[in-house]
Amino acid sequence: MTRTGLCLTSVLALAASGAMAQEMNFNRIASFDVSENAEGELAEETSAEIIAASGDGMTLIYTNSPNGTVGMIGIEDPAAPEAMGEVGLDGEPTAVAVLETTAFVGVNTSQSFTEPSGYLATFDMSAGAKVEGADCDLGGQPDSVALAPDGSFVAVAIENERDEEARDGRVGQMPAGFLAIVPLADGVPECDALTRVELTGLAEIAPEDPEPEFVDVNASGEIVVTLQENNHIAVISSGGEVLDHFSVGAVSLEQIDATEDDALSFTESLADVPREPDAVKWIDEDHFATANEGDMDGGSRGWTIFSQDGDVIYDSGSSFEHALVEIGHYPEGRSENKGVEPESVEFATFGDTPLVFIGSERGSAVGVYDVSDPAAPELLQLLPSGIGPEGYVGLPDRNLLVSANETDLSADGGARAHVMIFERQEAEAAYPMLTSAGSDTLIGWGALSGLVAGGDGMLHAVNDSYYAGSPMIFTIDPAETPARITAAVPVTQDGAPPAGIDMEGIATDGEDGFWIANEGHAENDRPQVLFHV
Repeated sequence: MTRTGLCLTSVLALAASGAMAQEMNFNRIASFDVSENAEGELAEETSAEIIAASGDGMTLIYTNSPNGTVGMIGIEDPAAPEAMGEVGLDGEPTAVAVLETTAFVGVNTSQSFTEPSGYLATFDMSAGAKVEGADCDLGGQPDSVALAPDGSFVAVAIENERDEEARDGRVGQMPAGFLAIVPLADGVPECDALTRVELTGLAEIAPEDPEPEFVDVNASGEIVVTLQENNHIAVISSGGEVLDHFSVGAVSLEQIDATEDDALSFTESLADVPREPDAVKWIDEDHFATANEGDMDGGSRGWTIFSQDGDVIYDSGSSFEHALVEIGHYPEGRSENKGVEPESVEFATFGDTPLVFIGSERGSAVGVYDVSDPAAPELLQLLPSGIGPEGYVGLPDRNLLVSANETDLSADGGARAHVMIFERQEAEAAYPMLTSAGSDTLIGWGALSGLVAGGDGMLHAVNDSYYAGSPMIFTIDPAETPARITAAVPVTQDGAPPAGIDMEGIATDGEDGFWIANEGHAENDRPQVLFHV
């Protein structure tokens, strides 16, 4: 039976209010600029993609694909992370998993899409160096690495990704991907005993060309692997037997923005969108959660909990995206693509509470869900990540959550790629500071540029030209915590947004209206005028 959650967005407002504050909340305590780990001249681009931690939780290790390195960060004091340098791996590191202080890194060395190659590197975090002579040839391009909880083997998804410029970007491009299982003996890979698990013939979509994307291993040694472009999932035994496999199906979405028009308008719908999950994590022996990023045809803007045999236990529908809309994290420029694009999922039990963390790559935020009842997850918090969160690691023994954010905006004068650290504290949630949760209708907002106090204790704000397709005057109640947007009134002229509108200032007119200052720009045909509304 499919259970879809469409009424969770109001939970956030309750969780963040003073009267209903959670006893324990995650708050960000540190940010680490990945470029601080570079030696000598800084690279043009840095990244932090997949991240893991040493067994004692004191050292982080992340993959930096553009640099061809792995980097380490000391977090003995998590509020003051320390640079520990980066080490080259003669290829593109794509994923990392750690056993105590030994890291296993998937490294892509492919020369072309038709001749994929890669190896599993063993890295000694204590020495800060690769273990020479321990490389395992994987026979293809690795994309995800997972460690068996008992340390007995490493599972590697060999994607052998398609060329998006060939055959209209469709799957059905050889060679096919597969799953590699590498046994460990006392923490050392036994390369000669590698098991290659073929996954062809399983999916309905391009069964001849499986593209494994992400793997995870449960306490019983069972491996779950997503075949993203094939819209399929397989469960494999530690011995390489296919235990279960199934199509992950499609989702129909309501109240979404599917048009890129510089406007926030959540009045559209999409039918039968393939989930195409990216990341997957076991949450117990029988259930796992997926982040349904999408790639070739799909991306359902949410996340799902499946049973091992393929039943949908829970699907977030539009609710995860709606929650991000309410805190101003909706990426309107991705409306025709995959919206907030959930890509990452992490699971960890903090105290007695099992938590799933869903990372939105395009919304740059992470949702924290209580999954005590897998059929009815409860959204507890939304946390602000860096730009483009790619990987997470939960450290419940230290009450920490770590986010790796891959996007580097230095070319545009913005922030470099960052790793961010959140602590679970006995404190109220510091974020969000402004939300539209609790309103009768879904209110999207962003790029607030002007603010004025009304005579009734309310505030009024306007958005700038980034949302020129939906210029709004927002009413904000500052007496609530977080402050709450209670209404949004469109600014129109002859029934449409005024041409060249770029609202930068707002003042009351002493009666029932406002004066709005429009920031002009001659080259962009924006007039320098005052609007009386």
